[in-house]
Amino acid sequence: EHLSKYKLMQHMSIGEKIKMALTGDKEWRCLLIKDTNKLVSTAVMKNPRITDPEVLAIAKSIELNEEIFRLLCNNKEWIKIYPIRKALVENIKTPLPKALRFLATLNEKDILALSKSKNISSTIARQAQRIAMSKRK
Repeated sequence: EHLSKYKLMQHMSIGEKIKMALTGDKEWRCLLIKDTNKLVSTAVMKNPRITDPEVLAIAKSIELNEEIFRLLCNNKEWIKIYPIRKALVENIKTPLPKALRFLATLNEKDILALSKSKNISSTIARQAQRIAMSKRK
């Protein structure tokens, strides 16, 4: 029978999902990153074929597991990419100490925008205001 990947996923065991997360294509990664089981969703982040645009979309998503954001923050290759760092700072699920560290690496225009933003943590917004004021002086 021809079942969609979503239907197939519903009938898979945890082990099969983890294996698919580690080896699957983009469509499988998009489905499995949203799995409620942390082992499955974090396995997607360890897939060697995951691309930077996919990681950026993950960094912008607020419905994912916080463990995924910890993995993202600890991956030096992904943190080198400016849009990913910016997305992590803007995401409420990013661990606060990491978000504050990445905030200091953003450019002045983005820090100014964050200082006025209502969609981020108040701690990050206050720190962005401090950084923006210190750069004006």
